[in-house]
Amino acid sequence: MRDRPITGSSEWAHYAIVLNVAEEAENIVFGVLLSLNGQVWMGDVHLEGVGLDVPTTDLLEEWIPDLPVNLGFDE
Repeated sequence: MRDRPITGSSEWAHYAIVLNVAEEAENIVFGVLLSLNGQVWMGDVHLEGVGLDVPTTDLLEEWIPDLPVNLGFDE
């Protein structure tokens, strides 16, 4: 949620993150990052599979390619 941070105080709200998970994945790890002071509460956390028609919300897929690039240092 790098491009849509949760800031300030608020009532309970629903947030969703959609990521691609490799078929050979054996574990999924998740967590919360709290910067500075405050509290984070989570409730009713669940994981579910969705179809490929659901767009991901993962910006890292745009920043980190699947394979190494420019190994010849041509660019």
